[in-house]
Amino acid sequence: MRYINSIFSFNALILCITGIIFGLSFPPVNFHYLIFLSLASYISIIIHCDTYTQVAGKSFIIFLFAGLTGISWIALSGFREGADWFIIIGGLFTIFFHTIFYIIPSLLFFFIYKNTQNIKIKYLYLILFPFIWVGFEYLQTLGQINFPWLIVAYTQTYNIDKIQISDITGMFGVSFWICIISVSINYVISLYRNGKYNLKSYKLYIFLFLIVTVYLLPSFYKSDYKTEVSEKSLNVGIIQPNINPWKKWGARFKELNLDYITQFNELAKDSSLSLIVLPETAFPFYLRYEYYDDQYIMFKKEIDSSGIPLLTGSPDLYIYKNNEPIPSDARKFNESGDFYDVFNSALLIKPHEPKDSIVIYNKIKLVAGSERMPYQEKLTFLRDLIKWGVGLSAFQNGRDTVLFEIENTKFNTAICYESVFPAFVSEFVKRGSEFIVIITNDGWWGDLPGTYQHNQYAVFRSIENRRWIVRCANTGISCFISPEGKIFDETKINEKISIKGKIYPLSELTFYTKYGDWLAEICLYIILLTVFSILIMKVSKKLFLKKLH
Repeated sequence: MRYINSIFSFNALILCITGIIFGLSFPPVNFHYLIFLSLASYISIIIHCDTYTQVAGKSFIIFLFAGLTGISWIALSGFREGADWFIIIGGLFTIFFHTIFYIIPSLLFFFIYKNTQNIKIKYLYLILFPFIWVGFEYLQTLGQINFPWLIVAYTQTYNIDKIQISDITGMFGVSFWICIISVSINYVISLYRNGKYNLKSYKLYIFLFLIVTVYLLPSFYKSDYKTEVSEKSLNVGIIQPNINPWKKWGARFKELNLDYITQFNELAKDSSLSLIVLPETAFPFYLRYEYYDDQYIMFKKEIDSSGIPLLTGSPDLYIYKNNEPIPSDARKFNESGDFYDVFNSALLIKPHEPKDSIVIYNKIKLVAGSERMPYQEKLTFLRDLIKWGVGLSAFQNGRDTVLFEIENTKFNTAICYESVFPAFVSEFVKRGSEFIVIITNDGWWGDLPGTYQHNQYAVFRSIENRRWIVRCANTGISCFISPEGKIFDETKINEKISIKGKIYPLSELTFYTKYGDWLAEICLYIILLTVFSILIMKVSKKLFLKKLH
């Protein structure tokens, strides 16, 4: 009881509000400025703690409410018609573990604060806070257990004049900028509260002026990268079929196929189109597998007739040959004894080319728990721990960054969740991708905030790499995004529609594309060096005192 009281003695309401405004700063509401207030409040809360236990408790409450505000749509989507109950449990687990994960930077910040109070640089802990936070955010993009969704940079996707610097720093540069402003706000408020400045003090207004200047500074950045209309252009069609994802997997394949063909043919009337795109897992069956040849041939006739290539999402079944290395977590047919794997794939089907010439990209970044159990290749018993009834939870990781090609133009496909990993997407661009296609379902979330968030986050990928993005979503939002992050022809959610637009393939590489998350890596190394230095000093001091006695 004493522990609970110690947590709430600071002021439970402040903890809750800090978390809520953190969550509210993300899309779909355009309250991007709230992130500065939230982080400034968070810093104050942590440095006023007395113990590490208090830090952990208060941090848990803050980010529990941040999760309930910012990502509760995962669990709420489980209450939609036909939804699997597992998504409710999965959503609650995501919020819980996400909350636990955020305790790490809180403890680290408190550790640095406590151990830098007696050095000459009085506010070193505030100087180091942006490095701590950005290094922590970067860690969220690594490994197989990750969920880099509430990266604070994503709060600024409606504020695109402030994020153009991303073509140098990536999204983590924007996170760093947010932290600098938040630290400055915290510093000014603390000076005012401690009576060092009052409303008549000119120094207070100098600091406020500096904060406003830092906030406005990114707006003056002008990229050297040339994003003007290039010599070549492509007309691309997008099919948004608006199929209920919970019902699609039990649908009659022929009826579904005919529905797609109708939309395809409507777009194909425009012979200037260079590509038509269908969303992630548009076909809820193995389109390349011979058992479904009748369905494949039905659509292939339309592709051949129109002369327009089709990029589509589809699960893909791969049976390992005798001389191939077989992954430890591969599956096995009971009848033949052959090993196989299933992939969440993107297929480029070109007119008048045989089936074995289809270019395939297998999704590499799979959603932990729902598409694949993390580290199941080492702990194979995890593979069948969770099974959905909608074709998920059984996918294998893809292994290669495949590029597609049409009309001598290379492009890549990011499938759904992959689009929130900046360095991952830029790797395709570095290899020669001239525009980016994102195919996704997002129908799981309906009109909940996750659908809007996922769409807005793609803005960063366009700016970081200065590439046009073609975004095709099953139930929306589909759109085109320019290299400056401007969204065009945005569709509504739960709308059956086909759209087309002109994009301009580009080949020049940005600084970020070339060097990736260099800033975030520097932040991580600086914090590791700081912690190591503090530990060395503590040990040295202890040995010195021991020697004196």
